[in-house]
Amino acid sequence: GTIKIMTYAKLKLALGIGVAIVLAGGATTVVLSSSGAGHNLPPGEIIKRAHEKYASLTSYSDEGKTVATLNGTTFTTTFSVKLARPGFYLIEWEQSVHANYINKGAVWSAGEGDFLRMGSDATKQGSLETALASATGISGGAAATIPDTFFSMKWGNALGSAASSAKTRASEKVGDVDCYVFTSDVKSQTRTMWIGKQDFLIHQVRTVTSAAAMKALMADAAKRHPEFAARLPQSYSQGSTSTETHENIVVNEKFSAKDFVP
Repeated sequence: GTIKIMTYAKLKLALGIGVAIVLAGGATTVVLSSSGAGHNLPPGEIIKRAHEKYASLTSYSDEGKTVATLNGTTFTTTFSVKLARPGFYLIEWEQSVHANYINKGAVWSAGEGDFLRMGSDATKQGSLETALASATGISGGAAATIPDTFFSMKWGNALGSAASSAKTRASEKVGDVDCYVFTSDVKSQTRTMWIGKQDFLIHQVRTVTSAAAMKALMADAAKRHPEFAARLPQSYSQGSTSTETHENIVVNEKFSAKDFVP
């Protein structure tokens, strides 16, 4: 029974959330939307300051949640992120995917290699990039958005590059944080990002993928993973939406190597 539950959980999460939602977002070009009255910084300057802010940090930590709806089914992932230079990190997550089973996982490096744990299975990874990429889907995106930006990775850097053109849009708050809003539309998928006006840090990311794009993604997943093809949903009338929110952000806190061991 336990084996069946874990097999079901891995399939549902890794392919459901990982392929359909997280990979649908990918590394996109971010386009700034105007934040309305009081906005006095050009789009390029905001992106530049956000890049500089993450590059200036010696450490970063937060807690958060990803709520993803795929074809009418909602997945909720809670997570914590802890990062420090030059290459220390610990991202932990959990999802309740069955009445008697909570899926937990972690990806980390405490200076002695990169590791990924899914359930009770921990494996050593070839590099920081490989570890974070492998954990992106099953963590609900938590292993990509902030870590890839903090470590300035090209493939998953959430800030991407910004266009100078702007769309009119009012600023919004994430919790109590007043934010600039960025939006991109690429290949039947819309991605919106909220960056704090005071701290220039990412507070929320939302990815909306059309039903047509979902169908194409699942067809590709079935080709690459034929062993799962029969279990993948065959219709995507509702597409998918994923909202990843980061709270309790703390920067430049002092950590020791043991703080990055799960």
